[in-house]
Amino acid sequence: MAVFCAVLIVLALWLIATHQRFIRLNPYLLHVFFFVLGTVHVTLSLRVPTSPTDISQLVHERREVSLVGILARSPEITSERTTLLMDIHGVCDATGQVTRAEGLVQLSLFAPPPSWLVPGGFFITRAVVGPVASYGVPGVFDYQEFLSYQGIRASGWIRSPALIMAVNRLLEPNWIEKISFFPERIRFSLSRFLAATMPPHVAAGYQAILLGERANLSPGVMENFKASGSVHLLAISGLHMGLVAFCCTLLISWFLRRSEWLLLHFSVNKVSALLSLVPLTFYAVIAGFNPPVVRSLIMVSTFVFALLVDRQWSVVNNIAIAAFLVLAVDPRCIFTTSFQLTFLAVLSIALFMPDLAKVIEQAPRGNTSFILRVGHAFKKWTVLSLLISIAASLGTAPVLAYQFHRISFVSPLSTILIEPFLCFWSLLFGLAASLLLDVPVLAKMLFSLGGKGIDISFAIADRCARIPWASIWVPTPAVTTIFAWYGALFLWARRRMFSVRMLAIGSVLCVSLGAAPLFSVADKQQGSSLTVLDVGQGSAIVIELPGHEAILIDGGRKQGMSATGVDVGESLIAPFLWHKRIDRLSAIVCTHPDDDHYNGISFLLRQFRPKTLWLNGYESADKGYLVMLNSAKALGIETKVPMPGAVLLQSEGASLSALTGGQEGGRVVEGAGGNNQSLVLRFTHGHSSFLLPSDIEKETESLLAKSQTLSLQADVLVAPHHGSATSSSEIFLEAVAPRYVAISAGQNQTGHFPAPEVMERYTKRGLVILNTAEKGSLFFQTDGNEIEVKSFR
Repeated sequence: MAVFCAVLIVLALWLIATHQRFIRLNPYLLHVFFFVLGTVHVTLSLRVPTSPTDISQLVHERREVSLVGILARSPEITSERTTLLMDIHGVCDATGQVTRAEGLVQLSLFAPPPSWLVPGGFFITRAVVGPVASYGVPGVFDYQEFLSYQGIRASGWIRSPALIMAVNRLLEPNWIEKISFFPERIRFSLSRFLAATMPPHVAAGYQAILLGERANLSPGVMENFKASGSVHLLAISGLHMGLVAFCCTLLISWFLRRSEWLLLHFSVNKVSALLSLVPLTFYAVIAGFNPPVVRSLIMVSTFVFALLVDRQWSVVNNIAIAAFLVLAVDPRCIFTTSFQLTFLAVLSIALFMPDLAKVIEQAPRGNTSFILRVGHAFKKWTVLSLLISIAASLGTAPVLAYQFHRISFVSPLSTILIEPFLCFWSLLFGLAASLLLDVPVLAKMLFSLGGKGIDISFAIADRCARIPWASIWVPTPAVTTIFAWYGALFLWARRRMFSVRMLAIGSVLCVSLGAAPLFSVADKQQGSSLTVLDVGQGSAIVIELPGHEAILIDGGRKQGMSATGVDVGESLIAPFLWHKRIDRLSAIVCTHPDDDHYNGISFLLRQFRPKTLWLNGYESADKGYLVMLNSAKALGIETKVPMPGAVLLQSEGASLSALTGGQEGGRVVEGAGGNNQSLVLRFTHGHSSFLLPSDIEKETESLLAKSQTLSLQADVLVAPHHGSATSSSEIFLEAVAPRYVAISAGQNQTGHFPAPEVMERYTKRGLVILNTAEKGSLFFQTDGNEIEVKSFR
């Protein structure tokens, strides 16, 4: 109904704007018209499919089914897994019933795919499929939304390549379908050629800049590019398209200028620019025509056509036209970080164009020698490149801070050092070699020559990343701070437009607006909060006390089948803390040395510098645990083992204490496993209490329940051992007598975490059961009397 009303408004505005009486209102009505039209377009594009045959409507929960369909995209193959995108035609369940289905499903296979499987191939596979899982943690990357933008609303995994079988199609694909899969088959052939002929790191570099696939880049290389602020060079963007267009235009122009007839009858520069769209389109083909590539192609094409109609200097208008065309194709792009960074970078460069023009207009004085002219040109274009890089960095800094919580101070330097080797040398050699895959010897030679540029680029990124304070991690900036930044940027870039008085007033306003969040944060928090973060199969609990004291209890999760999983501290816990504008932790507690409780703590020690790291005192030979201890030692963070009853943190009527201590004087259960040696903590604020028993099992539960000196009663119980069958005994639940039970468990652990018999005990006692696998992160807010419960999914 809302969309229908909006359409009527658009039609009404159009009729009014075309009426002669309202001709003066046309410019204003035009803005409203496009705004309403864009709103309708976005609303329609964001609608979730409601067709009963859509795969998202057929798999409401994760289950094993047989899928029939087409491989829609070139497989993304790494050393650990293969990612397949399947266009579904049908679903067959356990009963053998086949249901017509449609939609895209992303499947993981922890092995190489069958050699016969190519884009466009029709096949059947047995897979565990369900809705796309995403962590319900405020401030983190929304993977579900990311895939939804690509039309992917279901995901899963295939247990073995043996479960993938080719199927003969009843109807031969038509010529349109064959053509549609041609780009993906080129990409697949190129990817296999690179993997077979190039060293792994060189192949990974080419896959990034040619195919837009960064999965094979090592974590070390990615970290170097992130720290040096040059990771954007590893993603296909308007920069890459622009450089390819520039080089191709120069090359084509050189050839065309060999003809006197062409020089007399045509504008060689315009013809060259127009012909450069041919190699650009080829680049877009091998890059897969994914949204960022299409966006970059549209953007560069807009500037090429602006040159054809002699409007190349209307930079802001051209940027607006490019943005309009991109959003007309896919309005959801406006919500993507890549779109925002691309256009903010270009707008920032345009904003500083008057200053950049002065550098461009500089010419050597008098009659100078050829060597001096070359030296002057080199100096001028180096300074210009650095200034452009600085302008782009200033324009994108707030978005980088908001989305990635990281800013690099060496980004302008690293960009101008890496760009010639990666985006000129390697990219151009790679594109030339891609045209010659049918001549393997020549293609391999060109790829090898371009590979030297990749080696040099990786070395420069490594050196820049090692510079002290090359990058810093920052909390999420407030919206007012972002507006203040851009206001100040505009004032500085266009300072000649304003009087000294106006500049002073504007500066004061920007400073006031930017500093406003600091005063709001400075106000002391009156209540306390306990947050059980949705980290999957693991544990991470953040407690905030009055006065902005904060402590983290555990920080880890199971990594699954991947040997090099994403750091939960960097990807989930730290972004949440920064989102809450917490930049310092008073302490971190590691209740026991199980990796699903500590494998994200090392990163958090470096970024949040707590005064104390509390441990249970039991040793572990696990490499990750030793790395955590060494990090604490290197940072000068004191490690302590609490005694029973020790207060770990307290502030204004709220306190966190240890009911059981560690090995140095703690309560030890003879013959019990490592879980039973976990620190058991109790948090209280006024009349509200929370019990955090970590992974203890029935032996320790019984010991605690029978104690005459310990008070276990709590309003909120964090389920022991993630709700497993070995914990939550009747005697323990009787002693705690909670109203709420919070379970920290993964989304694919049904039947184990929590166990059915444990859920039955909770239900029998009438407890309010909250599971992170279902609800996302759980928030308990208390003023010392009442407890308010919220969740985030």
